[in-house]
Amino acid sequence: MKTNTTLKDAPIGAKCMICRIDDSLAVKNRLIELGFYKGAFVDKLYTGAMGSPVAFRVSGAVIAVRSDDAEKIIAEM
Repeated sequence: MKTNTTLKDAPIGAKCMICRIDDSLAVKNRLIELGFYKGAFVDKLYTGAMGSPVAFRVSGAVIAVRSDDAEKIIAEM
C-alpha cells in the first residue's frame, strides 16, 4: 500500500518518489536544481541531532536540506 508523506516525516531508510513541492517558486526552483523534482526517487539517510538538516540520496548524490524544506516536499512511499 502506497502512502503520501512529507520527506521530513518519512522514516530513515525509506525509498520515496516525489509527488510535489508545496512552497514558493524560488524555493521550488532551488530544490529542483538539487534533484528534488516530481517523479524523482530519493532515499532518506539520516536526520541531524536537532532535527535539521535531513540528508537524502538523490540521483546518486547525498544532499542535505533544512527540515523546513523537507516538510514541504510531498512524496509517496
